[in-house]
Amino acid sequence: MFVFIKHGDDQQFLANINCSVLLLLHHVRRKVGLPKTDTIDLCDKTGTMKLFFLTKTPGDYANKFLTPRRSTYYVCKVERGAPGTQLENAYRAFVPLLKNPEPEMIENLRTQCDTMERNRVKMVRIQEAKKVVSIESSANLPSKSWGRSDEERPARRGPLFRTRADFFSRRDKRR
Repeated sequence: MFVFIKHGDDQQFLANINCSVLLLLHHVRRKVGLPKTDTIDLCDKTGTMKLFFLTKTPGDYANKFLTPRRSTYYVCKVERGAPGTQLENAYRAFVPLLKNPEPEMIENLRTQCDTMERNRVKMVRIQEAKKVVSIESSANLPSKSWGRSDEERPARRGPLFRTRADFFSRRDKRR
């Protein structure tokens, strides 16, 4: 089961998709000459990303996601924010590694990138709101006084449980 992978100035190669997504992306990176640190993905001719870089199970076989025989996929680089900054996880662009990509492909990639960035920002805001709510709720927890002030609480006169020594000492006092 093979697919064509296109990149650069109309260069292409065959790739076996009867392997894990992780292995396929490693092979593509090596064939295209990209460093291991670059995040890449594949898209079809319309610019629809396969989102392999987000998969939680990179051991899944690529033939589960890609159509074999006469299918062509394009290598795209996933550009993120600058490392060490607040925006390091932001999606900046999905760039097809082609010399002259189709305008439709570029527009679809841009739309997908914008949508993913909006969803990422939304999730960050939700997580921040949850943190604020949990901090506020823990600050408003009632103390163990059960609504009474220290003056209203009766003084405790001894342990809540009695030991054998308590019984013997009382018996001795009665005699």
